[in-house]
Amino acid sequence: MRLLNCLRDNRHWPKCVLGISKLSAFEFLKITHSDLSYNQVLSKLRKQSIDPDEILAEHHRLLTCEKELARILCNLNVSYRIMKRIGDVNCVSWADLVITIGGDGTFLLASKLITNNKTPIFGINPHPGISTFTLPIEYSTDIERIFEKLYAGDYTVLMRSRIRTVMTGEGLYQQPFHVYEKSRTRGEKRIDALMRSTQRKIADALQPRQRILPWLALNEVFIAEFMASRRIVLAIQADEEKMFMIRSSGICVCTGSGSRSWFKRTNFQTAQTILTLVAMATGKQLDEKETCEVLDKYHSNLLFPSDDLKMAYMIYEMSRSALWPKLISDKRMCYKFQVKSTGFDAGLTLDGSLSLPFNDGSTASFEIRPEYSLKKIIFQ
Repeated sequence: MRLLNCLRDNRHWPKCVLGISKLSAFEFLKITHSDLSYNQVLSKLRKQSIDPDEILAEHHRLLTCEKELARILCNLNVSYRIMKRIGDVNCVSWADLVITIGGDGTFLLASKLITNNKTPIFGINPHPGISTFTLPIEYSTDIERIFEKLYAGDYTVLMRSRIRTVMTGEGLYQQPFHVYEKSRTRGEKRIDALMRSTQRKIADALQPRQRILPWLALNEVFIAEFMASRRIVLAIQADEEKMFMIRSSGICVCTGSGSRSWFKRTNFQTAQTILTLVAMATGKQLDEKETCEVLDKYHSNLLFPSDDLKMAYMIYEMSRSALWPKLISDKRMCYKFQVKSTGFDAGLTLDGSLSLPFNDGSTASFEIRPEYSLKKIIFQ
C-alpha cells in the first residue's frame, strides 16, 4: 500500500476510472423476474435443472471483484464509477481509463462504447476459463498488483485495429438490437412481413440514407439471413477490384483480433480432411504427428496481427455452380470491402452482439484506419 500511496503524486496517473461490469446471470434473472423473491429465483433455477450454487458463485465473484476495485481506487483518491454493461454510455467520455470486469463478451461491448484511440482499456476476469482480451484470472484476486505495474510502467500498449462500417439504405436509424433479442412471429407469412416492411418504409423515407455506425467492430462484422436455412445473395467488392455476385450462408469480415475468433472457427479443418487431401495429392499416408503439424501450420496461417490495417473476409458455404463464379476466393485480405444485400430478413452483426437490418438494396462498406484503433493495455 505504500507504493499505492505514492501513485497519487504521479501526474500521468488516470484521474477518472470507469469500471464496466458484466451483468451476472443472477442479476439478469432478478431484473427479468422482479416479482420473484430471492428464494423463488433459486427455485426457478432448480426447475430448469440449473445449479443455483454455480449461478450464485459467479455472482459473488463479480461482486467481490467490483468491491475490491472500488476499494483500491478509493484509496488512491481516484474518481471512479462502476456500472453494469447496460448502464449509461455517456460515462465513457468522462473516463480516462476503462476497466472491464467479466469475460470477452463484456470487453467487446465496452470496446464499442470507446469511440476514440486515446482512452486505454484492460479487462479483469474473475471467472475460470480461457479469455482472449482479459488478464489472467490471478489478477482478479490481486488487483493492487495491476496498479503497481501501471505505476512501474511494466506494461505495453497494443493498438488493436477496429472496423468502421458505413451503411447506405433505408431504416438505418432504427434502434439496433442484441442478436439474442431477435425473433420472428411463428407462422408469419411472407406477405404479412412485406406489409409491415412497407408501413415502416413510410417512416424511414424522411431519414438520411447514409449512416456511419458509431460502433467500431473489434473482432468482426457478420452478414447473413437470420433464418439459418435461408441463403443470401450478396454483391461484394474488395479494394477497387471487380464486383462479384455470390450466394452463400453469410460473410464474415474480421480484424487481426477477430482472426483468432469466429474467422478461425469458420475456417477450421479436421485431421481427417488433412489426411484425405494429402493422400489424394501425394499418395502419402501421414502419421498422427505429421497430421497435427500440417493442421497446426494451416490454422496458424489464418492468423494475422491485431494491429494490422488490413482486414480479412470469409464467405461461408459459398455456392459454386454454373450460375455463380467458380474462381473467386472464399477468403482473402484487403484494405476496403463493400457489400450490397438482396436479403429478405438479413442482419449485419457487430462482434456477435449488436445487429441492424441489412435487407434488399442496402449497402455496407468497411475500412480500418489507425484512428479507429482501440488502446489496449498489455501487462508483462
